[in-house]
Amino acid sequence: MDHRNPRAAHLEIVEPARGDGRAARGSLYILIELIGSSPVSSHAVHEMQSAATLTYYSAGGPVSQVLRQAVTKAHEVLRNMNRSSPDIDLQAGIICAAIVQGHLAIASAGPPVAFVATEERLDQFPLDEERYAGNIGSELDPGIHTYRHVLSKGDALLLGESEWILQSDVRTIGGAVVNASVSNMQEMVAHLREQGDNAPLLGLLLVYSDEEREADAGMGLPTAVGASPPVHEVPAEGHAAGGLSFSERADGPALNLPSAATMQHQLAVPVPPRPGVKAPWHRGALRFLRRPSGWFSSLLQGLLPERKTGRDDEAGRIDAPQPEAEPTPLGQSEEIASDFPGLPEEDAPVESQGEERMQLPALPSYAPPAPSQGNRRRLIIAIAVLIPLLTSAVVGAAFLREGSINQEEGLQLVELADSKLLEVQQALSVEDRTTARASLSEAQRFLDEAIVLIGVTDRIQELSEVISTELQELLQVRALYSLDVPLLAYAADAEPQRVVVSNQDIYVFDAARQAVLHYRTNSERTLLEEDSGVILQEGDTVSGITVGRLVDISWQPRIAGFADKASLLVLDRNNNVFRYNRLDGAMHLALREQSTLSSVGQLGVYNGRLYLADEGSDQIYRYSPAGLAYDDPPTAWFSEQIRGDLAGLIALGIDGDIWLLSEDGTLLRFREGQQLPFSLERIPGLGGLIVDFTMAEHSDGMLYLADATEERILVYDKEGRYIQQYVDAEDLALAGLRGLFLDEVTGILYILTKSGLYAHPLPR
Repeated sequence: MDHRNPRAAHLEIVEPARGDGRAARGSLYILIELIGSSPVSSHAVHEMQSAATLTYYSAGGPVSQVLRQAVTKAHEVLRNMNRSSPDIDLQAGIICAAIVQGHLAIASAGPPVAFVATEERLDQFPLDEERYAGNIGSELDPGIHTYRHVLSKGDALLLGESEWILQSDVRTIGGAVVNASVSNMQEMVAHLREQGDNAPLLGLLLVYSDEEREADAGMGLPTAVGASPPVHEVPAEGHAAGGLSFSERADGPALNLPSAATMQHQLAVPVPPRPGVKAPWHRGALRFLRRPSGWFSSLLQGLLPERKTGRDDEAGRIDAPQPEAEPTPLGQSEEIASDFPGLPEEDAPVESQGEERMQLPALPSYAPPAPSQGNRRRLIIAIAVLIPLLTSAVVGAAFLREGSINQEEGLQLVELADSKLLEVQQALSVEDRTTARASLSEAQRFLDEAIVLIGVTDRIQELSEVISTELQELLQVRALYSLDVPLLAYAADAEPQRVVVSNQDIYVFDAARQAVLHYRTNSERTLLEEDSGVILQEGDTVSGITVGRLVDISWQPRIAGFADKASLLVLDRNNNVFRYNRLDGAMHLALREQSTLSSVGQLGVYNGRLYLADEGSDQIYRYSPAGLAYDDPPTAWFSEQIRGDLAGLIALGIDGDIWLLSEDGTLLRFREGQQLPFSLERIPGLGGLIVDFTMAEHSDGMLYLADATEERILVYDKEGRYIQQYVDAEDLALAGLRGLFLDEVTGILYILTKSGLYAHPLPR
């Protein structure tokens, strides 16, 4: 996904540098998939990420346990936001991955998915049936799943939102992850984007280079981590992880680390010297100190308590006599848990680890001092009682003060929102609708921030209703009442991507089936009269050319002296263009110098000319009709000085000018190879995911943009001024908005969604 996409902020990456106090906890990667929409969505994601990150780098315990705590903290943050304001009603899925000292641990709740590839297998985590077991943010506790794995050089990890599985397939995604390496990561990312038809999907691809483990080896790690553990293929807790290999796997290790607050004050158990390696000078100094002189032994006697040995049944550890330890380098810790099978215990006697040492002289039993009596005893009891009372009072005062501050800030924000409503009335009095919309947007933002601090009050509810009423009037929201019955419906596994209409003929590109389908309606465009099914699909052979993965379709009107029939043009990922009409069927369209094309992702037709947007060369090539096909060499439409950025291009339109829509919602306008100053007027709520656009060809026509996030159609003029927006009267039909097509002859707007195709006359 392009980093400018608003949803790119849902991915948080923390990779502490050496010397950072958090470095002992390794790197943390958090991906949040938000379910639902709200004006405070961005704030909610940021708060969840902050809570999860703080928990991971401050809590103590095994890494898998700490990751579970991080997920739980994110759940509590979102749940509390929903409780404070029922209008928010957000849920989310979260996946947290940690890489620390050569070990990978993952915890997730909700729909996000991970793929882990090794030399021997590919694991999908969690299993599909578990990904929808419970989201975070609801009143119910989420179902948290964990996964552990010992990393080897070249292992690859992909974290992604659930749309990856819907947009592509497991075999395609898994193949890319398995073949990913440090040298070809960019190519694998490009391949995944292509397989997902360049849809803006959020994901993170990592390849483990083993550099972290090599760096840690030179820092004198504690014994429990410095030892070479046995490598296991590790399933999620309680079952084998899903994947393309189904061999039985053993339980794997879990890494245990201390809290960040204690990392810099703990001691590490000395690492036993390896055979043939001379111990450093400070090791010798420590061994010298382990041979105390007579006076030092006498001093120790009476000061040190008697040492005890025994077994702690709960932890399964032996409380053996602890050896004197050398200071730990900054950022290291002795509390590296021993829950890795086969690793030596940290607190095992040093003699068993092969290090020479001398026993201290036997010490007498420790005799406790006599208990306090009289006033001294009463004073100690009084202090013991007062300390918790004073502590509670201080904490309570702090909470009250924080609540008072939040209340004050919240009320100030409400007053600011009220003042913005006065500005709205002043702007409307002089017919300045643009300023009025901007002031309403600011007022709503102030209220959203106030809701986070103090919840929904009667005053906030009253102002929200006023803002909503004013927005409905200012934004010219028009309800579409003819979306009750679709022209055609799609199965749940379909992915309709693009629609093209000519008279009564309708062509739909289904990305999931990799096929173009044809339908024919009655003259009123209200009913289907014919369903021709698939007319072209991936793998077909046309004119001796094998059809590759399909990416776009467009309509080519009849061209006198060149093409006596109007036809549908179909583009595949191999830069082939195929032409289809009902009389001649499908045929391959020969292009001059086709081999020079790099990666064409969009095509368009205007005045008989064919335009191909080549993302690989950031150039649009224009073919003019000549001979029996496009026999003349193409013309580069952008000049060398003005080169367009076609990365992430999702739609192309031509009306004499060329319009380019990128996946981050940016719409650009070009004329004669030069970019024109153009931008869409900002309105409240603008910033959702724009997935397609269509327009009238005449210069004073309108632009229609499909906003999939807000499930609406935005209408602008060609100067970028906002006009109005269309919504579904029943608030159902526009869910999963995919594409638009305007039939200017009939004045019908065709609306393509994931579940169906609708035809609605443009409101007058």
